Amino acid sequence: MQIAVVGCGWLGLPLAMSLQKGGHDIVATRRSEVGCSQLRSLGLTCVQFELGASLNHEKFAPLFNSDLLILNIPVGRKATSFDEFSTNMNDLLMQAVDSNIKHVIFVSTTSVYGDQNATFSEKSPANPVTVSGKINLKVEQIVQEYFVAKATILRPAGLVGEDRHPAHYLAGKAELAAPNRVVNLVHQQDVIQSIESIIENKIWGHTLVLSALEHPNRQDYYTWAAAQLSIAAPSFIAEQGQASGKLINASRSLGILGIHLKYPSPYDML
Repeated sequence: MQIAVVGCGWLGLPLAMSLQKGGHDIVATRRSEVGCSQLRSLGLTCVQFELGASLNHEKFAPLFNSDLLILNIPVGRKATSFDEFSTNMNDLLMQAVDSNIKHVIFVSTTSVYGDQNATFSEKSPANPVTVSGKINLKVEQIVQEYFVAKATILRPAGLVGEDRHPAHYLAGKAELAAPNRVVNLVHQQDVIQSIESIIENKIWGHTLVLSALEHPNRQDYYTWAAAQLSIAAPSFIAEQGQASGKLINASRSLGILGIHLKYPSPYDML
């Protein structure tokens, strides 16, 4: 199968390499020609592409001649322009509808659930409060409008990998709030195996969540993680009570995917 991976960065590149190893032909995108040269050196076909570019250019033909489109373009927490991002994604998906593309996977985020003190699964209603969350939900709706039962939405929790862990961001910070808020994390490799399962098992027409099955509180986990990473531990304000905050329950989604997490606990990720 020819698969287009749009957004071949921290998650997209190892995903593309894994799919290529599995026998698929990969068309990857990077925003710069330098980035494309790096991907070509790894044996990938690369098309220089930035969201918002005119899609009529013949250089984009390999993208739209693919069987599957994987959209992995992070909105980012600092996103401020709702209309620009969603409009550009709409243009891309409209072009995909009129092409050879048969299926779409959109890598979204659990931020579409907002930050309520509750447990959320793939069946929970979305209620985003951040601009990023609102944009992701809008793109989800566009994907589902154009591809209906031929698309699957994947909503990962906070992403962790060998070279990426939120403990680095919190290192040495003082008087952090919400020490009892639960942690929702998922490992890069588990996102990759989930996408591969969607493809191999033809799991289309679903919205799925992805998170580790264990949810320690922030104070316990990030204090422990700082020690493992030999970095300055954060400190939290004193707070009484039980664990609280948004908890992502991925049990049913994992059953649909038919996988076992390689990293079922955040404590396995270091």
